[in-house]
Amino acid sequence: MKKTFDAVAWMRRRRVEIDEEDQGLSWVEKRKKTRELIERDPLWDRLKSRLVEPTSISVGAVHENQEEYGQKKHD
Repeated sequence: MKKTFDAVAWMRRRRVEIDEEDQGLSWVEKRKKTRELIERDPLWDRLKSRLVEPTSISVGAVHENQEEYGQKKHD
C-alpha cells in the first residue's frame, strides 16, 4: 500500500520553513510569536482551562542522587 501522506517528511519541511520565517528573530521574539499563534488557535481555547487529574505515579525518581543517577546498581 502506497502512503498518501508522509508525516515525517512534512514535519521536516515545516521545520525548515519555520526556521526561515524566524531567521533574525531573538529567542524572546520567537517565544512571543509562538505564544500568539497558540493563543489564536481554537483548540487551545478549548483546552487552556481543562483540568487534568494527577496520576498516582510517584515522581520520586526526580529526587535521585545526581552522583548515582544513570549508574547501574548491582545487587
